[in-house]
Amino acid sequence: MKMKQCPNGHFYDQAKNQACPYCRNLAPAAGRTGGAKTVGIEQPAPAAAPPPFQPQAPRPQQPVSRPPASAAGHTVAILEQKLGMDPVVGWLVCIDGNEKGRDFRIHADNNYIGRDPSMDIALTQDDTVSRRNHAIISYDAESNTFYFSPGEGRSIIRHNGNPVFSTVELSARDELVIGMTKLLFVPFCGEHFKWN
Repeated sequence: MKMKQCPNGHFYDQAKNQACPYCRNLAPAAGRTGGAKTVGIEQPAPAAAPPPFQPQAPRPQQPVSRPPASAAGHTVAILEQKLGMDPVVGWLVCIDGNEKGRDFRIHADNNYIGRDPSMDIALTQDDTVSRRNHAIISYDAESNTFYFSPGEGRSIIRHNGNPVFSTVELSARDELVIGMTKLLFVPFCGEHFKWN
């Protein structure tokens, strides 16, 4: 008895069968509508090798957009209510820290600063910034003035190198430190422009 192994791994007696009887019975023969199933133990298909590890490039951070004024439960800023839009009134530009080179838009009224992406100004790359309401930057459209206030953050915030324990008024190019992030304040509204 001479045993032979077919390409699919089945063993059969070559003296009794010219081809593998198991494989022949798997596919329907010419002129037949169905075929019998293989008798015996089939070899399991080899497991596919996992794909090789590919390091992922960091995804660019998308700005968090505010919900439209018509969204249920959304509080509308006074300036937004008057103009029908929520215009930019200034920016914070990161000059030192994990978000160096990035800018953050400031809108009218209170802008809450924290690590959580839902914050108005989200410093997502700085673990020393509290998730929510670490600090607040505000723009008062009536007086055309900006303010910087502490929130509920654990670490002390700084304005031009000085610790901030109560609200301070901001001027162009003031430096703010929140956690390990240093930001430069750039007003859009001010002496020369004001949204009407």
